[in-house]
Amino acid sequence: MTELSDAVGRFDNELDAAVVRARRVAAQARETSAKFRRETRELAESVKARTRQDEPTDPSLRRTASGFRTDHGLPVRDLPDPTPPATPGPPRSTGPGRRTPRPSDDDEDFSQEQIMW
Repeated sequence: MTELSDAVGRFDNELDAAVVRARRVAAQARETSAKFRRETRELAESVKARTRQDEPTDPSLRRTASGFRTDHGLPVRDLPDPTPPATPGPPRSTGPGRRTPRPSDDDEDFSQEQIMW
């Protein structure tokens, strides 16, 4: 019976060690994920602070984003060319005190237009 109790004892010890390792790895993964999210948020905020919201995205970045979305099977909307026309026409008026309405966000689409602007 001693051999059986020794085997059970070794099994229990190995199981305990495996559980400890798994918990340690899970904690490290949570820490790494939190660090990644924090750094990504800081990077996004710094980029947002450096750019003007009404400034169009660089054409090479637009192409890169479109390529990424296409490669990953994500929808890519055809957006108008962001460069202004050579001779701007008269400003479009929608009436006194009115603004041109923005497209609806009802579908909560995280499209290139929403991300890049």
